[in-house]
Amino acid sequence: MMLLKLIRERVDEAAVVKTVVENYMARFANNEITVFKNWTIENTYLYLAKGRKTTFLSATGSLSVDQVEKAISRLMSLPEDPLYVPVGGPKPSDYSEPPEDFEKIPDLVKKAIDAAEGVERNAGVIHLTYTKAWYEDTTGREGSYSVNRVYMTVRSFLGELSATGAIAGRRLSEIRAEAVGRENSQILSLARGLPHIRVESGVVDLVLSPLVLGHLIGQVVQMWANGLEILSGSSRYSKEDLGKEAASPLLTVVEKTYDPSVYGYVPFDFEGITPRLVEVYKRGILGGFIHNRRTANAFGTESTGHALYGWARPAAGHIDIAPGDGPRELDALFLDLKNGFYIHNNWYTRYQNVKTGQFSTVGRDIALQIKNGKPAAVVKYIRIADTLENVVKNVAELSKEARQIYWWDMPVPSTAPYAVLRNIGVTT
Repeated sequence: MMLLKLIRERVDEAAVVKTVVENYMARFANNEITVFKNWTIENTYLYLAKGRKTTFLSATGSLSVDQVEKAISRLMSLPEDPLYVPVGGPKPSDYSEPPEDFEKIPDLVKKAIDAAEGVERNAGVIHLTYTKAWYEDTTGREGSYSVNRVYMTVRSFLGELSATGAIAGRRLSEIRAEAVGRENSQILSLARGLPHIRVESGVVDLVLSPLVLGHLIGQVVQMWANGLEILSGSSRYSKEDLGKEAASPLLTVVEKTYDPSVYGYVPFDFEGITPRLVEVYKRGILGGFIHNRRTANAFGTESTGHALYGWARPAAGHIDIAPGDGPRELDALFLDLKNGFYIHNNWYTRYQNVKTGQFSTVGRDIALQIKNGKPAAVVKYIRIADTLENVVKNVAELSKEARQIYWWDMPVPSTAPYAVLRNIGVTT
């Protein structure tokens, strides 16, 4: 890239990443598409090193000469970087796939709406992206890739009740829009005519949808299994915890950004490193952490290829929660739960203490009280209020099937099943 030629004589090391993301989005409300648009976002990211001093900068579009000059001047006055590691590694592998046909998007919207039988109206979004990225550094390593990603959310309404379903994949043909519509219809039909109650604070048993389970386990991976958070002392875990029992023996969680079939896949990260499989939990045993080259060097290990959004902090791109032996059908899971609550979606996750994982998250849309294995009431204003450690340790059952899911309030795209959790705190 021309940018490296301009600065090669001014610094010891440099790396440039350029991304171009083509976005195609359809929004719909009241069963009609209200917005169908496309836009492109270009970004340039630059890493600079002089001795053991480092700095990073980024810009929408291209970096100007003035921005680069200021960054180099700032670099000279910075202290040494305690996580400095020389630029290097295997050559990034090139990968290219053609863009998806965005004109098929309206067909998926129609399928979802048609499948949501018995509801009054539907709203939602389908968002397709085609990402192209280029990497080059001063050691001569360079590579490029192009990948598709798509997710869909549908929110269905019946009176004052609502239910949100989501699905994600790499291609439009993988989006089973009708399944999302049917799921919303099923949940709303279960709630139709039930009395409305408020939850009392206490410890209860729960069934969590894939959306909720994926959200919470994503929080665990991003914060507790993250090399930088461990080094800074913000994580519940340390290197000494590897190989120890840390979760339910039913829980196996794998970071799968390396997998070409998942939403979030990339052939290489911001350091030009190919992501690799990380078993965060293997049947409840803490198995690994996500790293970039900087944190891996501090741990005395190799990068897992998770410098996904910049050089400073590792990040997860897709987590896979292995399914279990539980039933596929929601009514059968309610029978296994017996008494407790079903939470269909959540948002506004907040922390009282990140290190201990003390959190609360608000139930969004439908939540159901389950009595003797059957829905008994619609619950208003329910909030899970507990610790992440209790979440991962108290998994009592996982459904046989898992699916790829993502929506804008999830921390990490996920493949997740339904889950039964025992003895979890809730409040209003």
